[in-house]
Amino acid sequence: MKKYNIEFKDDNDKLIFILVLIGSLFTFCLPAFIAIMFLKKYLSEGTYDCLKGLFNFELLLLLVTIAFTVPVIGWILGWVFGTALVIFNIVIIVLNFIALVQKTEFMIPVFFEFL
Repeated sequence: MKKYNIEFKDDNDKLIFILVLIGSLFTFCLPAFIAIMFLKKYLSEGTYDCLKGLFNFELLLLLVTIAFTVPVIGWILGWVFGTALVIFNIVIIVLNFIALVQKTEFMIPVFFEFL
């Protein structure tokens, strides 16, 4: 697990991070990708690095979920592991919200870095 210490430079930086966290609950890596590509100039360096880690984590979850649904037996495993991965995603996002409120380190499990 990578640990990120983020010092938000302003309220817009914090708002973008919160919106990406909420969006990640529903659309996996898309909000982090949009923030990394189009909102980089509004983000501090620490927030940008944390969003890159979140993007890598969410993209890996999405690819694993898709991989389990391709073969026929994967449909059964896809339901089981896909549900487990979605629950794992929700737990990570909630833990990061708690870290945001308590102003502590953000922890994101980055197993493979795409960016």
